[in-house]
Amino acid sequence: MRAPALPAALLSLLLLGACNSYHVTYDYDVTASYGRYKTFDYYTSKKGTGGTTSLMDKRVRAAVEKELQAKGFSMETKADPDFLVTYYPIVQERKVRSTVHVGWGWGYRPFRGGIGTSSTRVRKYQEGTIVIEIVDFKSNQMVWQGAAAGALTGLENPEDANEVVAKAVADILARFPPK
Repeated sequence: MRAPALPAALLSLLLLGACNSYHVTYDYDVTASYGRYKTFDYYTSKKGTGGTTSLMDKRVRAAVEKELQAKGFSMETKADPDFLVTYYPIVQERKVRSTVHVGWGWGYRPFRGGIGTSSTRVRKYQEGTIVIEIVDFKSNQMVWQGAAAGALTGLENPEDANEVVAKAVADILARFPPK
């Protein structure tokens, strides 16, 4: 009864491939005093958001606030905060090339022959990454950085985008502050 195992395995691979996947990385300053951080605000800079829409910017900002507040940090907009947060939802165009080979052959000793052709297609797609940086307010030095490469790729509708961005930001900030 091994026959049903193959279709089940193929189905699970197809479902796994259909899911939006991303890779989370992070880096931090091991000498920073993360224990003194209680309040945060946003760092403003002239860097753009890499072609994302204001709606995507809004999704990322809301997810960052939610995650930091869930960790016990409070937003401070009137006085000096302990740290500043900056984030970059970046979208870049990527290309993938696929080639299909088709051929037909015949033969009988010592005569053989065949004919074949190849077709190459280049597809363009948008790959999106979320980068979050934490800057110490007093020293104005970056102390922590995390990214989810591919998190903004293949988002089909606003509901998918809301769900994926919230999960990606949670995964990025899971390691902040460092233990």
